[in-house]
Amino acid sequence: MCGRTRFMMEITLASFIAVALIIIATACTQAVVGFGFALLSVPIMIQVIGFHQAVILATFIGTANNVFQNRELRRDQDVVQVKRFLYASFLGAPLGAIAFRFADQQVLKIFLGIGVLLGVVLLVRGKDLSEAHVSLDWAMGVLSGFLLTTTSTNGPPLVFALQARKSAPQVFRATLNRIFLISGLYAIFLFVVFGEVAISDLLLATSMLPSMIIGVSIGRVIRNRIDPDRFRLAVLILLTVAGFSSVYSGVFQ
Repeated sequence: MCGRTRFMMEITLASFIAVALIIIATACTQAVVGFGFALLSVPIMIQVIGFHQAVILATFIGTANNVFQNRELRRDQDVVQVKRFLYASFLGAPLGAIAFRFADQQVLKIFLGIGVLLGVVLLVRGKDLSEAHVSLDWAMGVLSGFLLTTTSTNGPPLVFALQARKSAPQVFRATLNRIFLISGLYAIFLFVVFGEVAISDLLLATSMLPSMIIGVSIGRVIRNRIDPDRFRLAVLILLTVAGFSSVYSGVFQ
């Protein structure tokens, strides 16, 4: 079931095309709003490929996505927040990697769906916690690290904290990008150490890089041409559907 026991996992042409289209769409979404790649792609991809393969693929492609966008965004990042969230996520990620290795796949699907739906709730509420204690950032960072290595969906706690701090849009995108980039590399390191990465994962991730580049390129073009509020609403609807779909898959399939 896990990467430690498989060295090649066959994927049909139809599944390959479906995954490529999912990555184009979700990479485009992240280029527009600054988050959403793994949050959207993993719940959808698990309907096409295995849970473990979807998480590993999303981690590799998501990290490559952030490397690709880093040069454009890095000058606007909030360095203090980047360091704080990263230190906290480094604490949570090893615990998540252990859960990823030993927990039942169906349970993780349910956990993923609940996490996505909770993320929707946090995004919708958008509370002003700009004066909240720094412990909020640490708590969200640890949770983010745990989610990163269990489901690859570490975005919601970070998005909630940064929105609550009322970060400017460009700072919001740049800070998330830097955190996602470094924490993604750390997650890959942990997955390799725990024996979760197979040759087939590397081959599939490499073959999906062009899809990621296409998605990001489209996102950059349309970023300033669409109504951000309507786009955000569409993302929230998609996240809700994806979250319920993941829970259903974990319970009934």
